[in-house]
Amino acid sequence: MGLNSVRIVFALLEASRGGPPTGSVEPAGPVVEDLIWAHARPSEGLEHLTVRLTAEGMELYFFVRSDSEAAAFDTVRTLLERVREPLSRHGLALIHQ
Repeated sequence: MGLNSVRIVFALLEASRGGPPTGSVEPAGPVVEDLIWAHARPSEGLEHLTVRLTAEGMELYFFVRSDSEAAAFDTVRTLLERVREPLSRHGLALIHQ
């Protein structure tokens, strides 16, 4: 099977110690989206990204073209590793993937 199935992978970001105070993550939403898109590689098959603000931080929904759910999770995990440092500079940390 080719890369014709889109899988949805969820991740959660929260304000880290020294990060933005509660309620101020809203302006960071577009920055997070831009950072992820800037670090995504065409071969990873990222089709769409949705960022939802929550009281705890941000919910990220990755829509990834992939042959399997496991491969989609691996792709998102690899992408998030690449953006971990830039996210931390904006006071955000990955807490669930």
